[in-house]
Amino acid sequence: MKNNGRKSRKPGSVGKNYFVTKSGNTIKLHRSLTDRLKAKKDGKSRRKAASLSTLPKGRIKRNLARLQPKRLYHYWFSRDGAVMALKILGIGMVAGFLILVGLFAYFRKDLPNLKDLSGNNLGGSIRYYDRTGETLLWEDYAAVKRTPVKEEQISQYMKDATIAIEDKDFFKHGGFDVRGIARAAVNDVVGSGGRQGGSTITQQVVKLNQNWTKDRTITRKVKELILAVELEREYSKNEILTGYLNMAPYGGVEYGVESAARDYFGVSAKDLTLAQAAVLSSIPKAPTTYSPFSDPRFNPGATANLFDEEALMGRAHYIIDQMENQGKITKAQAEEAKKVDVVAQVKQLQPLYNGIKSPYFVLAAKQELNQKYGEATTKRGGWKVVTTLDMTLQNKAEEVVAKNAPNAKRLTGGVADAAALVAEDVETGQIVSLVGGTDFNNPEYGKINYAASALIPPGSSFKPYDYAVFIDNNTNVGAGSVLYDTQAPLPGYPCTNKALGIRANGNCLQDYDFKYPGPVTLRYALGGSRNVPAVKAMLSAVPNDTSDGKVDSINKVISTASAMMANPYNSKPYQCYQTGVDINVATPADVTQCYGASAIGDGAFLHLDDHVNGLATMSRLGNAIPRTYILKITDSAGKTVSEWAQPKGKQVIKPDSAYIVNDMAADPNASYLPASYKFQNQRNGWKFAVKTGTTNNGYDGLMASWSAKYAVVTWVGNHTRNKELKTAMEYLTQPLARGWMEAAHANLPAKNWVAPAGIKTAPAFVIRTHIGIGSVEPSRATDLYPSWYQAKAAGNTNQTIDKVSNKTATSCTPEAAKDNQSNANANSFSVDIFVTGSNQPGSASGNDDVHNCSDIRPSITVTATGCNIVATVSQGTHPLSSDRFKGTVNFLIGGQSVSSAEVSNSPSSVSFTAPIGTTSITAKVTDSVLYDASSEVAVTCAAAAPPPVVEDP
Repeated sequence: MKNNGRKSRKPGSVGKNYFVTKSGNTIKLHRSLTDRLKAKKDGKSRRKAASLSTLPKGRIKRNLARLQPKRLYHYWFSRDGAVMALKILGIGMVAGFLILVGLFAYFRKDLPNLKDLSGNNLGGSIRYYDRTGETLLWEDYAAVKRTPVKEEQISQYMKDATIAIEDKDFFKHGGFDVRGIARAAVNDVVGSGGRQGGSTITQQVVKLNQNWTKDRTITRKVKELILAVELEREYSKNEILTGYLNMAPYGGVEYGVESAARDYFGVSAKDLTLAQAAVLSSIPKAPTTYSPFSDPRFNPGATANLFDEEALMGRAHYIIDQMENQGKITKAQAEEAKKVDVVAQVKQLQPLYNGIKSPYFVLAAKQELNQKYGEATTKRGGWKVVTTLDMTLQNKAEEVVAKNAPNAKRLTGGVADAAALVAEDVETGQIVSLVGGTDFNNPEYGKINYAASALIPPGSSFKPYDYAVFIDNNTNVGAGSVLYDTQAPLPGYPCTNKALGIRANGNCLQDYDFKYPGPVTLRYALGGSRNVPAVKAMLSAVPNDTSDGKVDSINKVISTASAMMANPYNSKPYQCYQTGVDINVATPADVTQCYGASAIGDGAFLHLDDHVNGLATMSRLGNAIPRTYILKITDSAGKTVSEWAQPKGKQVIKPDSAYIVNDMAADPNASYLPASYKFQNQRNGWKFAVKTGTTNNGYDGLMASWSAKYAVVTWVGNHTRNKELKTAMEYLTQPLARGWMEAAHANLPAKNWVAPAGIKTAPAFVIRTHIGIGSVEPSRATDLYPSWYQAKAAGNTNQTIDKVSNKTATSCTPEAAKDNQSNANANSFSVDIFVTGSNQPGSASGNDDVHNCSDIRPSITVTATGCNIVATVSQGTHPLSSDRFKGTVNFLIGGQSVSSAEVSNSPSSVSFTAPIGTTSITAKVTDSVLYDASSEVAVTCAAAAPPPVVEDP
């Protein structure tokens, strides 16, 4: 270095901080940081200047000269080159990091958060249990049969075998294997074999969980790696391995080791042997080829044999060798396992419904599950569903249906081949038992669930709703009120042709027995299942209804009944269909306005489980709550998805109205059922409401019964629902309803309906005419009315009745036929809007129409010959005798009958021996309609002379 004109100095120290080099340069020994940076900059400038002095002057030539290999070599291996390389590396690392962060953010933004390893996205089985949660009813699967289990419920052999073949370094890597990925990439590029994924078990869990098994794009691979790393941070290795084993495909619909173990070998996953574990671990590589269920020997549904047994066993033995090499088993265990003929242990694949218990109930529960969560959700599976099924009550339901089936077929000539029963716990709305058919395995119609899926016309079993709504919406109606059961025009029934019978083309509303007893109370109208009063009740639901055809009243009953059924998935469970539509193929387009026939369950349809909940609402005194089949749902991790809680409900009808209908339906005296078929009053104190149902065409027979604890609806018919049964339906349905109700209440302390505080007891019309087969008359003189009841203005409720016609006596009615009765004036109790003013009968059913003032009475003459009296009688307009009133001749002395005899033929003679002495004897005849006539004769009857006395000689 030049010394700037100064004299050269000898080498050595020149002061405290300077030193002279041999070349004469003076350097500073102790420098500050600023000095150092300045010196470094000066040195760099000098080196740059020295380098530039060797380069051409032109820019282009200078840049080309820099690219000469020798110059490049010297630069990159110089100090400046090394510094530049470090700078570039640092910048590259920062840029790479930023790029990676960006890529991660880009790919991660659309990825799910793997918060569990349940495999719900894959799908799985849903297991249904009874209400105890202990009895498995059915394991349901669709495209995926999978039952997740906990880690301790899986054989260690299965865990080790899976790791041996799928990911031997599973416990060493952090989610992905770089060497495996590289090896798979090379293999895929050079094409040295089949495609390789290079995926770890963790990556496979991601793919299975997200259903990415068929997507092999680079983008998907990056996302898979990201989630695999996150999964490793979130879960332990054992949790990840368990997740994989619960999701891995094992052929066909078998997913997860538990389902595979049970279906292939009939054991649980924790009981798998070494040989079985090796076989199952082989299958995920190629499920179609390695699964025995690809062979018709093991799967009757397989159409071709795609199973390669040799390949499966070769892979299984390889796995066993790998387990030995990895120290998981001994050589002896390996050799022993290879000797096992595992394929011979494989069970035949069972059909979907194999082993199902209470199938109709379970399928109804599945239907509710799909309605609540949607099929897309339920197909994910992995749930444990605890249902409301009470196995004791279900066994009784299945028993009564099975025992009654031969009886139903016998009484109908084989036509009645289907039946159903559904029962509900009134207090909770839980369905406790359900039978939807007589033979679930019948290939033609066995899978039709008549209790929950098929639409059924309810017939007269719908009538309780008619009367409940009628009472609920009117201020003058109660159980003792009168509706006239007479043939006359009604909306929907012009009644211009009174021909009797469904096939006679009559257009009057007809009762089942073709009898029309006149005024009946609501109690006896419901108990007697009279059609005319029921339709009138529906048509009168809305006071002062002026709508065309009384549709406002009809719709009021329909909507209220639907609200009582409280189906959260169907706001209109009771609807009507166009005339002539086959309900088996009806569509929503066939729905039409309901008319009067719907009051008696004709032309309208519902599901029996909706019906039973509607009647349970009646039992709950009008409080409607949804019925349910499900108590609790838990997922594969044991987490509660949903759990039933007692619903508050909605008051759909007033408690008074419901209580009155319950009481009417539970009255054995009002019921038309034969005495031996009545079961309203139980020996242990329970009261059962009972209502029968028969459709107008005779296709369906129903019987419903409900108490304060349980409600049941039963049905019997033909599986096509379009064949007439041609017998009294009560013979078919009573064994079902009665059998179940009595068994369900046998050991329960009685708990009957409690009357609401405002219920009134007031005078009622008294029925004295016999109404039904088993009804008991006269009816009660007082009855139940709601708290809002307003009686008619006080009037004469007594009536003089003709005993023969049971109608109001007239001036032509003979005195002997007159009966002055209390509460017999139907007008005073009538709420019949269709019988008013001048056409309203004044009595039980109009005026006496048996007796006419022009009738000729019977005649009688009496003659006496000594003590022998003979009366000769002849009929008048009416016969002398009938089944109800026998023709009689009475002999009277002093107004007292001394002899009586029946007469039937005209003329007839009756003899009588007069007593000793002189007297007046009257002979009186009474004929079949209580007309009478008399004749009198004076008689002197002398005593017979005593026999002569003969003396002894």
